[in-house]
Amino acid sequence: MNRWLNANKMRAEELFRKFDTNQDGILTYDEFKAGMFDLNAPCNSIEVHVLAVQLDKDKNNTIDYLEFSKGLSFPENLVGEEAGPVLRITKEEIQSCPCCKVGLWKPYIEPSMRYVRVLFKMLTFESLRSYPGHFTRVVHSHIHVYGLVSLIREETDVATTRLRLFLNKSKDAVDLLDPDRTLEDYGFRGGTRDSPDDVLIYYDFKTEVNDCPLINSDYYPGEKNS
Repeated sequence: MNRWLNANKMRAEELFRKFDTNQDGILTYDEFKAGMFDLNAPCNSIEVHVLAVQLDKDKNNTIDYLEFSKGLSFPENLVGEEAGPVLRITKEEIQSCPCCKVGLWKPYIEPSMRYVRVLFKMLTFESLRSYPGHFTRVVHSHIHVYGLVSLIREETDVATTRLRLFLNKSKDAVDLLDPDRTLEDYGFRGGTRDSPDDVLIYYDFKTEVNDCPLINSDYYPGEKNS
């Protein structure tokens, strides 16, 4: 794109007159964009909008001739602010919460972090003290239940979409945790990092086997057809 701008810098007046369809001496963003596309400039709609904003030095949503010509006339060997509009279209990367690892567009910032030590127990084997599916994690009190589900999957490698969390081993509907709510929503305010509040959460799941060809077959290995 920058090469195209530099190649057309000598045509600034001609291009400006072509873009200025109503001949009022200024270009609206729409006029500028339409002109760029008519000339088959090597840019997409996002890039040409960014270029229009960069050319509009006084930020009045229009581009006058001085702004236009100056934007096209910058030498290639200049750098920094004097180099004119250089398009760099980047995508913001998702940053994960350092506690729950759930992807966020921005890091979650609490005025004062509160912590909860969660003991996860699998309901089916909750009476066993050394079952490997029982584990403990210290998390922020602002973590959502779906974040806890992610932690369970990470720890146990459970491949299921039907994982449920409960506050009581009775599995009553009233004790079922809503994925969109946080521990704070359930009254667990948390403590300091050195002295977090303790919470016991039970989890249960069902394994989907509908896509297993062996289970869905109407015969078993070694069985003779009659």
